[in-house]
Amino acid sequence: MLKLLIIADDLSGAADCGIACAGHGLNTVVALGDAAYDTDAEVLSVDGDTRRLDAKDAAAETMRLVQKYVRHNELLLFKKLDSTLRGNIGAELGAMLGALRGGARRSKRIVAVFAPAFPAIGRTTTNGRQMVRGMPLEETEIWRRHGMTGNADISTMLATAGMRSAHLPLELIRSSHRGLADAMIEFAKNADVLICDAETDEDLRGIADASFALGPGTVWAGSAGLARHLPRAAGLDRSLRYLSEQPLASGPTLFVIGSLSGVSREQVKVLSTASEVVSIVLPPAILLAGSQSPAWRKLDLTLRKALETGLDVVASIGMEPEMAKGPLLSAALAGFVAPHADRAGALVASGGETARAVLQAWGVTGLRLVGELEAGLPFSITEKWKRQLPVLTKAGDFGSPQTLFNCRRFLRQLDRSLAGFPNARH
Repeated sequence: MLKLLIIADDLSGAADCGIACAGHGLNTVVALGDAAYDTDAEVLSVDGDTRRLDAKDAAAETMRLVQKYVRHNELLLFKKLDSTLRGNIGAELGAMLGALRGGARRSKRIVAVFAPAFPAIGRTTTNGRQMVRGMPLEETEIWRRHGMTGNADISTMLATAGMRSAHLPLELIRSSHRGLADAMIEFAKNADVLICDAETDEDLRGIADASFALGPGTVWAGSAGLARHLPRAAGLDRSLRYLSEQPLASGPTLFVIGSLSGVSREQVKVLSTASEVVSIVLPPAILLAGSQSPAWRKLDLTLRKALETGLDVVASIGMEPEMAKGPLLSAALAGFVAPHADRAGALVASGGETARAVLQAWGVTGLRLVGELEAGLPFSITEKWKRQLPVLTKAGDFGSPQTLFNCRRFLRQLDRSLAGFPNARH
């Protein structure tokens, strides 16, 4: 029976949180939106694809997904929200609480425990504000590149969406388990959301443990940093195991990099220096011109020949396009690689919107989460697809310059004769 439902705003987030649960031995599946099917999953992580929507539409879609997937009172609920506060933070969390409060599902007042920190990748919360490697979020490239304004004060974001919040500072988070639990119970009487500071994984572990004092009506919210501590706090932890009678797909790896971040560009640069890797850089104008463009067809032929000869390929967007064109370019990039699904022996996709677009273009509706190479980099296998294709997904801003290179090395060493993953971290 389904034990934990995660509703995320993009695919990389759904996979990140899902793998946090798979690492505890829970049978975990990522579903793309309405791609609901009979599954034996204990954890279902749904990509609502709402980050790109405006606040009103994102809220409506979040509410619809809650109403669709929440079917019994024992189900634990997690709202995945970005660790750099991108997307519709207040609108989606408010919609989730509203959907639950509007039904007869819970007998007690519902409150959300919000801890967006992800210390493993340098995202922390101090004094109710988000930090990236010690720098205030509003001073980073991420904040500027996504056109965000003001400062990264979480209570202000929530108040704009009509929610009351209470702030739990670090000294309270690091107090005794009983002291933190009692404080949460007291604050929950008058607040919709408990904003939790956290700078370490131990802080997040303490938050997860204490928050269960609030009862089964609680909604947990944040990044994979908090999600990875929930199964143990809920008593769901068990050893990891993934078995399959079918071998994994074999062949070259296709890297599809739709992220426009400086982190992703540096990763592509490092990967492109490796032997037997073909780099295809697609200028935005060519992508947006479509498949009838001679330049598009020339690059498509390059991709086809490389994959047919067994070479790994990294396809990325060239130059610096306008951010407003991001969704169009992700869709166009997915269209560019769409005819090559049967030639690829593995997929690595960077950027949640891009990963979703590529998988949908290939007819993939779900991913069975298996392991994790590093924080924020889950390894999965296509679920109920024509082949068992290894898939690695990551957010564009995640990782070191060597991350894509490490992905390639892992996939080249993977035993394709069985669904094993001896080199994955789990």
